[in-house]
Amino acid sequence: MMKVIQASTLSQRLNQNNGLQHWLVLEESGNTLSSLYRQLPNVDFDWLFLQTRYKDFLKRSPIMMPLNQATRGILETFSADPRRGIAPGVVIASHAPRNEVLAHLRSCLEVTFYGNRKGMLRFYHPDIAAALFSYPEGVSRQWFGPIDQWIWQGDEMGVKYTASPLWQALEAGDQTDERMPTTGQVLKLTKHQEQALERYIRLTRAFKQYRSPGESLDDMEIRQRFLNSDIAQQALFPAENHNPVSDTAESTV
Repeated sequence: MMKVIQASTLSQRLNQNNGLQHWLVLEESGNTLSSLYRQLPNVDFDWLFLQTRYKDFLKRSPIMMPLNQATRGILETFSADPRRGIAPGVVIASHAPRNEVLAHLRSCLEVTFYGNRKGMLRFYHPDIAAALFSYPEGVSRQWFGPIDQWIWQGDEMGVKYTASPLWQALEAGDQTDERMPTTGQVLKLTKHQEQALERYIRLTRAFKQYRSPGESLDDMEIRQRFLNSDIAQQALFPAENHNPVSDTAESTV
């Protein structure tokens, strides 16, 4: 049975995963690779967009890199601020070899929603991960494939707030035979995931109207001030029933 496990620090969570390899998946913020190379002369990474329909956009591609002794400093920087320390990202835990994990993450880039609509999904951003994975009963086992845990920091934005966001890990459980996807099958969002992403999109759109130049939702103080505002509450509880995910079918979430 899937379940969410919480920890106050990332190291606490990872230290409990005996026998699992961990992978850091980072969004390309425009400075992600340069930030990594400032800390590590030789960065061992894979572009997620490579060998996918998004291969022509490698400059915007998220990356996957192993977490080990050589990358300990990078892990410390990331865990101190998993949105602004290096770049927004999540951690993957798996028993599987690198090529299987990479192939599965690439298959997660594109999803179907609202029936037969398709779009690219930024599952590697902690806010998107929180929307997708915070409620196990609303998650399909196909998200796991060779993955044992999806790990991110924070609760779903606007639903719950804590001054010190906890690290969350959605654990697959033991039924591995039920979570392996059919070859070539595109992931389908559940109704719960669609609704969570609708809330996220409404909030991010409202923030664009609310923010001052240079402000970002990745700054937790600015985020909390925004979430306490009237415009955020109106976005969370709209008067009209509208499906904003459909408006982004040709872009990214």
